Amino acid sequence: MLLQVITAIAVLLTTIFIHGTAVMLLFHIGRGPLTGSRKLAGYARLGITCFFVVGFVIAHLIEIMVWAVVYRLTGELPSFEEAVYFSAITFATIGYGDITLSPEWRLASAIEGVNGILLFGWTTAFLFKVSEIWFSRRDAHGENARS
Repeated sequence: MLLQVITAIAVLLTTIFIHGTAVMLLFHIGRGPLTGSRKLAGYARLGITCFFVVGFVIAHLIEIMVWAVVYRLTGELPSFEEAVYFSAITFATIGYGDITLSPEWRLASAIEGVNGILLFGWTTAFLFKVSEIWFSRRDAHGENARS
């Protein structure tokens, strides 16, 4: 069981690093449009939001794939397609139960579920902050916007 917990924690840290990199990259790319966002039309704001959402979906898919690779390499699941499916429903905490891991690896899937909740929460917090910037009287640097 110790091997499985250590492996799961290593994957968890890997996905946190991936997500942190995605957050920094998306913010860096979107910083310019966010700074002048009060001047942008609604459709431009929607386009920027779609950019962020697609970026985060890609990050989540990569994180799901990392978990799937581990399940496949450990021999827990017979095919990569099944490993990706299992990882996706576990990461998203859907958990249909039609595919399960062996008793010795079940704890790893529980850790993946916690991992997914945290990373989806991080994504939500970022998107909320973006919308807060757009609809507040402060700009992206926290300074009062001039009317």
